[in-house]
Amino acid sequence: MKNTIIIAVFAAMTLTACSKSAIEDNSNGSGTANVVDASAVPAAARTALASNFSGATSVEWQRHSSSSFEAQFNHSSQRHSAGFDDSGNQTSHSVICTDGPVPQVVLDAFRQRFPSDNVYEWKLRNDGTWKAHFMRGSLKYEATYTAAGVMLKFEQSA
Repeated sequence: MKNTIIIAVFAAMTLTACSKSAIEDNSNGSGTANVVDASAVPAAARTALASNFSGATSVEWQRHSSSSFEAQFNHSSQRHSAGFDDSGNQTSHSVICTDGPVPQVVLDAFRQRFPSDNVYEWKLRNDGTWKAHFMRGSLKYEATYTAAGVMLKFEQSA
């Protein structure tokens, strides 16, 4: 009997200690960036992207401030993020997915459901699904998609 109680208490503590929880998708995030159409990005920034990352595809632009923009894009078999000011000066660059370029259908499905959220990392999982890691304010979230763009899971990260 004593062992049963100990096991039950341990199981309850283990279940409540999970670091992720599924949440309802209200799709009105309050991230620090706003996704914008390329036409809203200064020509100098668009030109700098094209010249620094020739052949970039699946480009998404985000406005961080009135003079700060970020582009997320596929290039050289990876997903990248690069920052530019309105004069076209590159201010940052990072690879946000080394597993390969994120399929356009996955990017489109993510953007349709989360139009203003800023992905800071994409991961291709062993089961062939793609996981987006993104922020809303100071909270981290994850959304998992099939290669066909179907969302399987949306959860808050600890």
